[in-house]
Amino acid sequence: MCEFFVQPVSSKDSLAFFAQRDIPGASGDTRLSPESLHAITAPRLHERQSVIKPNMQVSAIRNRDGRLECIKVRWGWSPVWSMGTMPPLTHLPLHLVMRSKVFDRIKRDGRVLVAVDGWYEASDTQASAQTQRLSYTTSRESGPIFLAALAQASETPNGCDGLALVTYGDLAQQQQRLLAFTGDEALQWLKPDLDWDQAQQMATHVAVAEPQLEHVMPAQRLVQGQR
Repeated sequence: MCEFFVQPVSSKDSLAFFAQRDIPGASGDTRLSPESLHAITAPRLHERQSVIKPNMQVSAIRNRDGRLECIKVRWGWSPVWSMGTMPPLTHLPLHLVMRSKVFDRIKRDGRVLVAVDGWYEASDTQASAQTQRLSYTTSRESGPIFLAALAQASETPNGCDGLALVTYGDLAQQQQRLLAFTGDEALQWLKPDLDWDQAQQMATHVAVAEPQLEHVMPAQRLVQGQR
């Protein structure tokens, strides 16, 4: 399970990755213009790499009427039906997201991508929190990794707003991994009409496979993230 993840130096750099690409489900010419691309890629001197922990703000990419946009949302989603009874959800399994009617609205309107350089996860799930070590996973290829996620981001922020990363894997063995992509294929997650069968195909044939990932020497549990 992902404990922390590392976002790129500039959240807008990840959006620029998709510049001049056609957006699935869009009508007309929805590609970014050269002027928009320049605005997106222009560096900001004060921005740097950030380690994101639960309850911190995340930069996410969503498709609105065929155009990609960046939003800020907290990592940790508290659905209205769970508030006060359980902690914010940081992860949700793909089969539950795509097949349960409880998630119909956020599945339709809230699918987003989170661009990361990599993520930290426990290398020994049986160890205590004090002795647990984290391994860092990143891509062997250049460019960001895009994590599939769900986000509720209201026009007027409220206590329910938040984001949960999507996982998939062997349910029988309770082995779940992040649903992640490394290229244009990530845009399929944002298709307005994505259904369960298509999502399954993505997890099986499009998601980042183990040979594409690099696991860095385990690191000690992070105490304080960079901002």
